Amino acid sequence: MQFWALIVDSLRESLDRKIFWVMGAISVLIAATMFCISFEPGKIVILFGTWEFPSDLFTTNGAIRQDRIATLAVSWILDLTFSWSGIILAIIATAGFFPSFLERGSIGIVLSKPMPRWQIFLGKYFGSLVFVFVQAVFFVLLTFVVVGLRWGAWLPGYLWAIPLVVLLFSYIYCVSVWVAVYFRSTVAAAVISLGVWMMFFGVQATAESFEYYPSWQSNQTVHKAFQTARWIVPKTQDIIYLVAKLSGAGTSGELLPDPDLEETDMETIKRASVAERKRMNMNPLLTIGSSLLFEAVVLLLAMWKFARTDY
Repeated sequence: MQFWALIVDSLRESLDRKIFWVMGAISVLIAATMFCISFEPGKIVILFGTWEFPSDLFTTNGAIRQDRIATLAVSWILDLTFSWSGIILAIIATAGFFPSFLERGSIGIVLSKPMPRWQIFLGKYFGSLVFVFVQAVFFVLLTFVVVGLRWGAWLPGYLWAIPLVVLLFSYIYCVSVWVAVYFRSTVAAAVISLGVWMMFFGVQATAESFEYYPSWQSNQTVHKAFQTARWIVPKTQDIIYLVAKLSGAGTSGELLPDPDLEETDMETIKRASVAERKRMNMNPLLTIGSSLLFEAVVLLLAMWKFARTDY
């Protein structure tokens, strides 16, 4: 019961933060923008007929292509908005949860309760994840309805984005919590966790680039080093690939216009599409399991520090 009370208390704290409502407003703005766009056979319609642009990119034989609609929804909208700007805002918003919780007045009241410290720690940790869960539910459900009603593609697999985006955030938030427990600084928690996230992304992006540019593989030592590093760090990019697969999406390269690209660019896009399809067909248990192992180690270190510190 006390464990659940910590989670509820974290939700109330989230609702009191202005950034919570800012993120909600951003979700509404994105969904409203999407609602002003529709796809009809042979054309894209903007602002309910104000502008019409001929295009067969999203239609085949008079029918709307659900795979390309799903690609647009997942690869461009979900990836570029929620998993980037949304995660950055979520990290900034939640960075102060643990430092404020560890202040003498607050932590003293909680520690006075007959509850093991590991339960207190996990209650606060999972309570903080509720912030992202609520935002994910709101954003994904809004965009799911818009894609169905306006874009003519109902994508039930897209709803998997809710738990998977929360999982993505947890890979990064565990670092924020570790920093908060050791340094009790909101600024340090936000800056270091954002920096570590950039490192995660850099390792994954570089490792994938070896598949886009085969000439890079000539240096096997560097190639193997990045492939090994990729499996050590949490695989945040894989989350978007998993959502794309579950939504029935194609590859992002399919949304690029072919006529304006040079032959060398087309070859790169084809290799990128093959690599992207390979990532979409990954073993989800392997990628999620290895990432959760990293998260568990970081959380255990933070929990050990929390349990041994005299507050």
